[in-house]
Amino acid sequence: MSIEHPQFLNIKPEERKLVFSLVGILALATLVLELSDVIATGGFISRVGPNNVIWLWIVDMVISIFTVGLYAVIVDKTDRQRLVKGLTLGFALLFLVLRFVFSVHAPAWVSYPVLYILTDQFYAIFPLAFWAMVNDLFTSSESQRIYPIITMGVALGSIVGNGLAALSGWMLQRSGGEPASLLPFESLILLFGLVILQVAFSGRTVHARQAHDTFDFKQTVNVGLDYIRNVPIFSYLAVCMLLSGLAFTVIEYHFLFSVDQSVSRDPLQFQTFYGTFRIVLIVSTLLIQGLVSSRFLGKLGLKNSFIVQPITMAIGSVLALIVPGIMGAAGAQYVVRLVQQSWDEPARKSLENLVPDERRGRVAVMIDRYFYNVSTIVGSLVLGLLLYLGSTPLLNQAQALVVYLGLSIAASVAAVWFALRLRAWYEKSMLDWRLARPRRKSALDGIEF
Repeated sequence: MSIEHPQFLNIKPEERKLVFSLVGILALATLVLELSDVIATGGFISRVGPNNVIWLWIVDMVISIFTVGLYAVIVDKTDRQRLVKGLTLGFALLFLVLRFVFSVHAPAWVSYPVLYILTDQFYAIFPLAFWAMVNDLFTSSESQRIYPIITMGVALGSIVGNGLAALSGWMLQRSGGEPASLLPFESLILLFGLVILQVAFSGRTVHARQAHDTFDFKQTVNVGLDYIRNVPIFSYLAVCMLLSGLAFTVIEYHFLFSVDQSVSRDPLQFQTFYGTFRIVLIVSTLLIQGLVSSRFLGKLGLKNSFIVQPITMAIGSVLALIVPGIMGAAGAQYVVRLVQQSWDEPARKSLENLVPDERRGRVAVMIDRYFYNVSTIVGSLVLGLLLYLGSTPLLNQAQALVVYLGLSIAASVAAVWFALRLRAWYEKSMLDWRLARPRRKSALDGIEF
């Protein structure tokens, strides 16, 4: 009697080359993103001030709306491999240009916001394009098994990127160097990722449909809104994303404020602490993705998967409220980001895989970016108002903290209810014609072994 051994990381042998190439590409892009994000965030919080970060978030989100809108217009009409290659090369060149901005000693309130916004545009667009490309490669059934593995690239890139950020922060404190000196290194990493991308798809034909009609930004938004208005699971998911974004904004601000207070507003100390914290977070994410998400996401089922994140957000918000200082803030940031990266993101990508090829990119833009952008803007405005009131006799700083964490708890509880509604409408939504399509080919179809 033969014994069937489990496949390594739940991947079939014939899938490994493609899957590991995708993991590598995502890891390199994430490395650059994380390193740049730590530099930008540490510099801005320490030199411009934590209370000003909410206004940076608002400006950044407004810019992202237009940037992602431009992406949405072209994503379903463009070869996704070519799109990912173009984005990789373009951002590599932009990071080189930004190094020049720092070299001419531009003011901190100019250079660090520009770096932050550029980094966030990279974060906003590249994952959308990458996952649109990946969704062209795998069937819906394959995605629930393989996507958590591919998402491990985020964890691997984050470990290295944040490790470099923490180590370079420690070294630069002793050498007297500046964090911006790492920007050319980021460009080289992106160019190496471009080489891997070229090799991975050399000689491979991807069977994916593209939209051939002409549409503008308004029509692009209407496609996404059509799914959100008429397919219940996307309607409830969209509301969950809005509420989640609001809670994330509050928890993120509380964490950054607490870190800044604990390191005495030293940008390099902030960079070292922030990078180290994110290494711990990402190592945990890697373990959860490899040992839990890839094996239990399919077993639990998509309809039951989206309640996990809002419950975790409520727990994190309560933790930040009852445990004062950096311990409570870091604990809240840890638990909500761990679940968001290791569980909720793979589940959301699997759900978006149900949308036909020629519309999926535009629907993903609405779900993954626009609702997040809007909720961040709303959350930042509310935080701005509370921080202003906290400087007046109407409300002190401690009371403002209680109010904004209470708002995060309320948003999380509301998100739990909408996640339960998503679960209740899941089977009926599967009958909607907008999700009906012919069987899509696997990435392995047409390949000779």
